[in-house]
Formats: sequence, structure tokens, C-alpha cells
Amino acid sequence: METDEEWASFCKVIGEPEWTGDPKFATLEGRKANEDELDELVEKWTISQTPQEVMTCLQQAGVAAGVAESGEDLVADPQLNHRGTHTILEHPEIGPHIYQTPPYRFSKTPHELTMPAPCMGQHNEYILKDVLGMSDDEVAELLIAGALE
Repeated sequence: METDEEWASFCKVIGEPEWTGDPKFATLEGRKANEDELDELVEKWTISQTPQEVMTCLQQAGVAAGVAESGEDLVADPQLNHRGTHTILEHPEIGPHIYQTPPYRFSKTPHELTMPAPCMGQHNEYILKDVLGMSDDEVAELLIAGALE
């Protein structure tokens, strides 16, 4: 809570327990100096609620709040799924794997992930021959020299 107004709103939301009136929490500087203790006190209030419940009631009171989600939470998030923020592709060594898609959307140049992350050396032949224009003999020399291990 960056401002005294947010602090006052927070205190009201949590029912103004006695500790909220402690002078050491009265200013931002005091709250920062005592943040470990304050974190423990706030945890006692939040522990019996879901993160979404805490976020919603704080936001409704004008307190900046959000949910810190795990990777598992993000994959299950309905809004992120609606936006297509991830896709599952079959990787040749690890099987089905979740990949994050680009966060932008262009109307005239749509994007789509079409292949999983490559395995080590998977595209060597394509890069060496088709992109760099190396001959079979040149690639063979690299193999013999151990440059492609």
C-alpha cells in the first residue's frame, strides 16, 4: 500500500484489527521498516480466503491488488485460454509440451506455432546446406572434426 489512503482502505476491508492502529504502520516508511511483521499479520487475514477473493475485495476498496499466479494457474486461466496465449505441441523427446504463443495479434499477419522447440542439431543439415549453401563434403568435414557434436 503505497499511499495512506490505500492503507486506510485496506484497514477498513480487513475489519480494522487492533494492529492496524499501531503507529509503526501509520506511514509508508513505517510499513516498509516493519514489512516482515506486517506481512505476517496480513497473511493471517488472507490465509482463509482465495487469492481471487482477496484481490476482488481489495480492488473494490480502491487498493491496488492482483493475484500472483503459478505456471499451472496461468495455463488454466480462462481469459488466457480465450486469448490463445499457449498451445500444446508434440516434442520428439519429451512428448506433449506447453509453449507460450506470441502475446501480440496482427490482423494481416496472423501467427501460429507450427513446431516444437528443436532438439540439439535437429536442423543442422537444413541450415548448413540450404541456408549456408555448404556441400555434402563440407558438412562431412565438420562431422569428422567433431564441430557438430
